[in-house]
Amino acid sequence: MMKDSSLTPEQVACVYAWLAQLFSRERDDESLEQLHSSEMAGWFALLQSEPSLEAEVLLLEEKIAALKMREDLTLELAADFCSLFLMSDKHAALPYASAHLEGGSNYGVIKQLLSDAGMQVSNTFSESADHLAIFVELLSHLHFSLAEAGLRHQQIDALRRETLAGLLRWLPEFTAKCCRYDDFGFYGALSQLLLALVRLDNQH
Repeated sequence: MMKDSSLTPEQVACVYAWLAQLFSRERDDESLEQLHSSEMAGWFALLQSEPSLEAEVLLLEEKIAALKMREDLTLELAADFCSLFLMSDKHAALPYASAHLEGGSNYGVIKQLLSDAGMQVSNTFSESADHLAIFVELLSHLHFSLAEAGLRHQQIDALRRETLAGLLRWLPEFTAKCCRYDDFGFYGALSQLLLALVRLDNQH
């Protein structure tokens, strides 16, 4: 839990849930409009109050502001998403643990973590269990649980630490590839914010 952070467990959980959504599928017009809302501005201001996240939030805000300059924004951002996360060539940042770690798939690890947390992958999510969005959604769930854990606090916090450790084995490489291959930079900035948040979380 973020004991020395200005962010509460519930706030961290909400940010993780938001990031999981953005990495799970292409955005529609409505969700892209939400990026420019006063509500999001409030969240970004809150995140900037955390010194280790300030630079990443400012970069993301810059990329969001630049979105307005793109013609056919929804289609172009969907094309960015597909070329980065759904292609199998070398100029991509595949959002799967198994794409970045040697030794085959890591499905068993994340499935065990999900099981220990009382969760399972939704049937509506067609990606494999080692997808980035699954790890981030699990962290969101665990932070919500920490806020109301009671006697299970230590058990849930141990799961949080284990999930963070597993994610940090490959998230830096994923983020580097996002930044290298995302020409526009929205997903590159998003991945940098996620990595900074995960590293901050891992310190507590």
